[in-house]
Amino acid sequence: MSGDFGGDSHPRRRAGAEGQRFGADFLLLDAEGRTLRGLNATAVRIWELSDGTRSARSVAEVVAREFSMDVGAVLADTLRFLTELARLGLIEELQEVR
Repeated sequence: MSGDFGGDSHPRRRAGAEGQRFGADFLLLDAEGRTLRGLNATAVRIWELSDGTRSARSVAEVVAREFSMDVGAVLADTLRFLTELARLGLIEELQEVR
């Protein structure tokens, strides 16, 4: 996998990567216990929806609808965010769609 996501990519959280609410914050931790990150509400929703069952485009459509945002802008931001999560080892592209 190149780590660059497209609209038809199916992102899923990597085994061992965890996300958890801590008060008002949402934190991510990789399988080795590193790479702690705070996320805003839209990023949390992208993380939650990235389970390998939806395309990145479908994830963006859900987020755009739930947050009353433009789907084109949300898709561009979603693809950048997924690419960054992949770079950090927190998410991967599912090669064989379920």
